[in-house]
Amino acid sequence: MRNYWNSLTVFLGLFLLVQTSGVLYGAAFAVKVVDKEPPQEIDGSIRKAVQGKAVQIFENEKPIYEFWFSAALPLQSKPESVGKGLDTIKQTTLLGVVAVHGDKRDYKDNDLASGIYTIRFAMQPQDGNHLGTAEFSYFGVLIRSKNDSKLDGISDYKALVKASSKETSSDHPIVLSLRPTSSGDGNLPALSDPVPDHKCVRVRVPASLPGADEKISIVFDLVFKGIGKI
Repeated sequence: MRNYWNSLTVFLGLFLLVQTSGVLYGAAFAVKVVDKEPPQEIDGSIRKAVQGKAVQIFENEKPIYEFWFSAALPLQSKPESVGKGLDTIKQTTLLGVVAVHGDKRDYKDNDLASGIYTIRFAMQPQDGNHLGTAEFSYFGVLIRSKNDSKLDGISDYKALVKASSKETSSDHPIVLSLRPTSSGDGNLPALSDPVPDHKCVRVRVPASLPGADEKISIVFDLVFKGIGKI
């Protein structure tokens, strides 16, 4: 009986340790902003269009993503509200650059290999084939740096999909989900958990309007860990 209680005490102690440390039952995520030039693998015209600061995402103290967002994201019109910012971006617009550290899965549960990518904005097609696969239709499409060699080199959705899927095992582009948010308050970037099983970084990206000097920005959540309804 004494051995039983000793074993139970040890088990409970280990259980509490794991629960509080999160080592086995949940990863610890963190976000940090550092002064860092965009990767040299990126074309010069694209490097000039993004910030000289990286938004770094860590999982258990190891970097998993580094994002360089647009220095002045061109919008088609002024957003009506914080939550309408993504509606004002034209498809294929460059959102930024990302360094993926270690192989991962994208929002469609497809392979996302380690490497350097550009991120361009896209809307999910409303063709019936994608119905119900994501709560929102906004996406960042990832393209290998060698397949996206000019800032204005990709001008339509078909070319965007082709460039993103060149080195994948399917004809589907590599995507990360983007989510609108109703609040842009607080210090950003910051981690957010808008829905279960989704880990996001909320970012504020400087934006510009054609023919206007007004300083504006848009705020949105980028899902860096999570999978849609396949």
